[in-house]
Amino acid sequence: MRAPAAHGVVFAAVTNAASPTLAALRVRITRVLPAQVRAAVDSVTDEQLWWRPNEKSNSIGNLVLHLSGSLNHYLNRNIGGTSYERDRDAEFSERGPMDRARLMGIFDEMAANAEKTFDTLTPERLAGPSSEPERYSYLVEDLINITTHLADHTGQIVWIAKMLHEGALDEIWMRAHKRQGAWKR
Repeated sequence: MRAPAAHGVVFAAVTNAASPTLAALRVRITRVLPAQVRAAVDSVTDEQLWWRPNEKSNSIGNLVLHLSGSLNHYLNRNIGGTSYERDRDAEFSERGPMDRARLMGIFDEMAANAEKTFDTLTPERLAGPSSEPERYSYLVEDLINITTHLADHTGQIVWIAKMLHEGALDEIWMRAHKRQGAWKR
Protein backbone atom coordinates (compact mmCIF):
# COMPACT_ATOMS: atom_id res chain seq x y z
CA MET A 1 0.00 0.00 0.00
CA ARG A 2 1.36 3.42 -0.95
CA ALA A 3 1.63 6.19 1.52
CA PRO A 4 -0.71 9.11 0.82
CA ALA A 5 2.25 11.40 0.05
CA ALA A 6 3.58 8.97 -2.56
CA HIS A 7 0.13 8.70 -4.11
CA GLY A 8 0.04 12.50 -4.40
CA VAL A 9 3.40 12.52 -6.21
CA VAL A 10 2.21 9.86 -8.66
CA PHE A 11 -1.03 11.77 -9.27
CA ALA A 12 0.93 14.99 -9.86
CA ALA A 13 3.20 13.24 -12.37
CA VAL A 14 0.22 11.83 -14.27
CA THR A 15 -1.53 15.21 -14.24
CA ASN A 16 1.65 16.94 -15.47
CA ALA A 17 1.89 14.48 -18.40
CA ALA A 18 -1.82 14.67 -19.25
CA SER A 19 -1.85 18.31 -20.43
CA PRO A 20 0.89 17.91 -23.05
CA THR A 21 -0.58 14.55 -24.08
CA LEU A 22 -3.98 16.11 -24.69
CA ALA A 23 -2.40 19.03 -26.55
CA ALA A 24 -0.33 16.69 -28.75
CA LEU A 25 -3.34 14.54 -29.62
CA ARG A 26 -5.45 17.62 -30.36
CA VAL A 27 -2.97 19.27 -32.72
CA ARG A 28 -2.47 16.06 -34.69
CA ILE A 29 -6.17 15.14 -34.93
CA THR A 30 -7.51 18.63 -35.66
CA ARG A 31 -4.69 20.31 -37.59
CA VAL A 32 -1.62 18.31 -38.70
CA LEU A 33 -3.26 15.25 -40.24
CA PRO A 34 -6.20 17.19 -41.75
CA ALA A 35 -3.67 19.60 -43.35
CA GLN A 36 -1.97 16.64 -45.01
CA VAL A 37 -5.32 15.31 -46.28
CA ARG A 38 -6.26 18.73 -47.67
CA ALA A 39 -2.88 19.11 -49.42
CA ALA A 40 -3.22 15.67 -50.98
CA VAL A 41 -6.78 16.36 -52.17
CA ASP A 42 -5.69 19.71 -53.59
CA SER A 43 -2.90 18.01 -55.57
CA VAL A 44 -5.14 15.68 -57.59
CA THR A 45 -7.72 16.19 -60.32
CA ASP A 46 -11.41 15.44 -59.82
CA GLU A 47 -10.97 12.20 -61.75
CA GLN A 48 -7.93 11.18 -59.67
CA LEU A 49 -9.83 11.90 -56.48
CA TRP A 50 -12.01 8.85 -57.23
CA TRP A 51 -9.38 6.68 -58.96
CA ARG A 52 -8.75 3.24 -57.52
CA PRO A 53 -6.27 0.61 -58.68
CA ASN A 54 -8.94 -2.12 -58.46
CA GLU A 55 -12.45 -2.63 -57.11
CA LYS A 56 -11.22 -3.92 -53.73
CA SER A 57 -9.17 -0.76 -53.10
CA ASN A 58 -10.29 2.67 -51.94
CA SER A 59 -9.96 6.01 -53.65
CA ILE A 60 -8.79 9.18 -51.96
CA GLY A 61 -12.44 10.28 -51.96
CA ASN A 62 -13.55 7.10 -50.18
CA LEU A 63 -10.82 7.50 -47.58
CA VAL A 64 -11.81 11.13 -46.94
CA LEU A 65 -15.43 10.03 -46.45
CA HIS A 66 -14.30 7.17 -44.21
CA LEU A 67 -12.16 9.42 -42.00
CA SER A 68 -15.00 11.92 -41.75
CA GLY A 69 -17.46 9.20 -40.75
CA SER A 70 -15.09 7.51 -38.34
CA LEU A 71 -14.04 10.68 -36.53
CA ASN A 72 -17.59 11.99 -36.44
CA HIS A 73 -18.66 8.69 -34.87
CA TYR A 74 -15.84 7.83 -32.46
CA LEU A 75 -14.60 11.31 -31.53
CA ASN A 76 -17.36 13.83 -32.07
CA ARG A 77 -20.33 11.62 -31.16
CA ASN A 78 -18.95 9.14 -28.63
CA ILE A 79 -16.64 11.56 -26.83
CA GLY A 80 -17.99 15.01 -27.76
CA GLY A 81 -21.70 14.22 -27.61
CA THR A 82 -22.46 15.53 -31.12
CA SER A 83 -25.46 13.98 -32.82
CA TYR A 84 -24.31 11.78 -35.72
CA GLU A 85 -25.69 8.77 -37.60
CA ARG A 86 -22.98 6.91 -39.48
CA ASP A 87 -23.39 5.00 -42.75
CA ARG A 88 -20.03 3.21 -42.93
CA ASP A 89 -20.98 1.21 -46.03
CA ALA A 90 -21.70 4.43 -47.95
CA GLU A 91 -18.21 5.73 -47.12
CA PHE A 92 -16.73 2.90 -49.17
CA SER A 93 -19.41 2.40 -51.83
CA GLU A 94 -19.31 5.98 -53.17
CA ARG A 95 -17.78 5.96 -56.64
CA GLY A 96 -17.94 9.67 -57.39
CA PRO A 97 -17.63 12.00 -58.82
CA MET A 98 -18.91 13.71 -55.71
CA ASP A 99 -18.35 17.44 -55.91
CA ARG A 100 -14.94 18.22 -54.38
CA ALA A 101 -16.36 21.16 -52.42
CA ARG A 102 -19.07 18.91 -50.93
CA LEU A 103 -16.53 16.20 -50.06
CA MET A 104 -14.18 18.64 -48.37
CA GLY A 105 -17.12 20.38 -46.69
CA ILE A 106 -17.95 17.08 -44.99
CA PHE A 107 -14.30 16.69 -43.96
CA ASP A 108 -13.91 20.29 -42.77
CA GLU A 109 -17.14 20.10 -40.74
CA MET A 110 -15.78 16.97 -39.04
CA ALA A 111 -12.50 18.76 -38.24
CA ALA A 112 -14.36 21.83 -36.88
CA ASN A 113 -16.46 19.55 -34.67
CA ALA A 114 -13.28 17.81 -33.52
CA GLU A 115 -12.00 21.20 -32.30
CA LYS A 116 -15.24 21.63 -30.35
CA THR A 117 -14.88 18.12 -28.90
CA PHE A 118 -11.35 18.89 -27.74
CA ASP A 119 -12.62 22.13 -26.17
CA THR A 120 -14.64 19.93 -23.79
CA LEU A 121 -11.75 17.65 -22.82
CA THR A 122 -9.61 18.18 -19.75
CA PRO A 123 -6.36 16.47 -18.79
CA GLU A 124 -8.18 14.78 -15.89
CA ARG A 125 -10.67 13.22 -18.30
CA LEU A 126 -7.92 11.30 -20.11
CA ALA A 127 -7.77 8.80 -17.24
CA GLY A 128 -11.56 8.59 -17.19
CA PRO A 129 -13.56 5.73 -18.66
CA SER A 130 -13.39 4.90 -22.34
CA SER A 131 -16.32 5.70 -24.59
CA GLU A 132 -15.80 2.16 -25.97
CA PRO A 133 -15.61 0.10 -22.72
CA GLU A 134 -15.76 -3.21 -24.59
CA ARG A 135 -12.48 -2.24 -26.30
CA TYR A 136 -10.60 0.06 -23.92
CA SER A 137 -10.43 1.09 -20.29
CA TYR A 138 -9.47 4.76 -20.54
CA LEU A 139 -10.43 7.73 -22.71
CA VAL A 140 -6.78 8.31 -23.61
CA GLU A 141 -6.83 4.90 -25.33
CA ASP A 142 -9.80 6.04 -27.44
CA LEU A 143 -7.87 9.13 -28.50
CA ILE A 144 -4.71 7.17 -29.31
CA ASN A 145 -6.74 4.76 -31.45
CA ILE A 146 -8.47 7.66 -33.22
CA THR A 147 -5.09 9.28 -33.90
CA THR A 148 -3.46 6.13 -35.26
CA HIS A 149 -6.49 5.36 -37.46
CA LEU A 150 -6.42 8.91 -38.83
CA ALA A 151 -2.65 8.69 -39.39
CA ASP A 152 -2.91 5.33 -41.18
CA HIS A 153 -5.49 6.54 -43.67
CA THR A 154 -3.82 9.94 -44.07
CA GLY A 155 -0.68 8.06 -45.10
CA GLN A 156 -2.68 6.12 -47.68
CA ILE A 157 -4.21 9.32 -49.06
CA VAL A 158 -0.82 11.03 -49.29
CA TRP A 159 0.76 7.95 -50.91
CA ILE A 160 -1.96 7.79 -53.60
CA ALA A 161 -1.53 11.50 -54.34
CA LYS A 162 2.27 11.16 -54.50
CA MET A 163 1.91 8.21 -56.85
CA LEU A 164 -0.33 10.26 -59.14
CA HIS A 165 1.77 13.48 -59.02
CA GLU A 166 5.50 13.05 -58.57
CA GLY A 167 6.95 15.71 -56.28
CA ALA A 168 3.56 17.30 -55.52
CA LEU A 169 3.71 16.59 -51.80
CA ASP A 170 7.43 16.55 -51.05
CA GLU A 171 8.04 16.96 -47.33
CA ILE A 172 4.30 17.29 -46.59
CA TRP A 173 4.77 15.50 -43.26
CA MET A 174 7.40 17.98 -42.06
CA ARG A 175 5.60 21.03 -43.46
CA ALA A 176 2.33 20.06 -41.78
CA HIS A 177 4.00 19.51 -38.41
CA LYS A 178 5.88 22.83 -38.62
CA ARG A 179 2.97 24.93 -39.91
CA GLN A 180 0.24 23.42 -37.75
CA GLY A 181 2.01 23.79 -34.41
CA ALA A 182 3.04 20.21 -33.68
CA TRP A 183 6.73 21.05 -33.39
CA LYS A 184 8.42 23.56 -31.11
CA ARG A 185 9.01 26.94 -32.67
